[in-house]
Amino acid sequence: MAKPLIDPRLKERVKDLLDLHSGERRGMMVLMGFLLLLAAWAVYGQWFYTPPERDLAPVKAKLEAWIAESKAQRADTAAVIRFPFDPNLIGREEWLALGLTDKQVDGIERYLDKGGKFRTKKDVGRMYTIPPDLFAALSPFILLPDSFVRKQNEPRERKEYADRWPRDTIRERTTYPRFAPRSVELNTADTLELTTIRGIGPAFARSIVKYREALGGFHSLDQLNEVYILQDKPEAVTALREFLILDTLAIRKIPINTCTVEELAAHPYLRWKLAKPLFAFRTQHGAFKKLEEIRGCVLIDAALLRKLAPYISLE
Repeated sequence: MAKPLIDPRLKERVKDLLDLHSGERRGMMVLMGFLLLLAAWAVYGQWFYTPPERDLAPVKAKLEAWIAESKAQRADTAAVIRFPFDPNLIGREEWLALGLTDKQVDGIERYLDKGGKFRTKKDVGRMYTIPPDLFAALSPFILLPDSFVRKQNEPRERKEYADRWPRDTIRERTTYPRFAPRSVELNTADTLELTTIRGIGPAFARSIVKYREALGGFHSLDQLNEVYILQDKPEAVTALREFLILDTLAIRKIPINTCTVEELAAHPYLRWKLAKPLFAFRTQHGAFKKLEEIRGCVLIDAALLRKLAPYISLE
């Protein structure tokens, strides 16, 4: 009798393994059907499905507009303007326009507020906030000498006195009281003249002159309260008023119909936040014929117009 190819015992074991009851067979059929659907969906998506074409032009246009706007904003905020300047007199906006960062300008302002002064170009280069490459780019525009030449003291001529004072003679030292001038014209005085007033030191004088140059001149002594170093010292401002007079004819005005946006932004009452919309309003509506027409710009209210009026010319 021939021996079977498959061991009957193995055959029985396989049969027992594959012997499923009705519930298991239904579950198996559902699982196989689900797998077949997934396989059909994959084959269809891979070889037969053609996605519809989408019009990406609007999305592309929005993206290009956003990129152009971002570049324009970066150009406005990061534009570097080289112009001659005195580092003792220019303000924060001018330092930023020259290419310095806010952190670098903070260091310079701290130095000046503590009474520091730039006497030569090398003094600017010694600031730890200004790197050598930036100083090399700014150096040709700094309105200061390259170095400070000290005057050599001439030897004093010794005088021989025939009759000397007796040693036991006591000479009293005569002292003269220092009188502050009763009237200093605020719009034309330099820092040296201002320091002759009691209560004004070099730091106060520099701050007053720097703010005066940014404004274009003071039209009221009340504006001294706007000087950064005097903002929290009303009693000092009150004491200074009796020694100061004003010549409002010395005020430097901005030709509102012909000036650039940079000239507008340099004024402390406008800065870039108000200079840009005001310049855009003039560009769109034309030259101003009356001062009141400036209020057509929504950001210029009546109070701000009163402050700006002494500094604006319609020429």
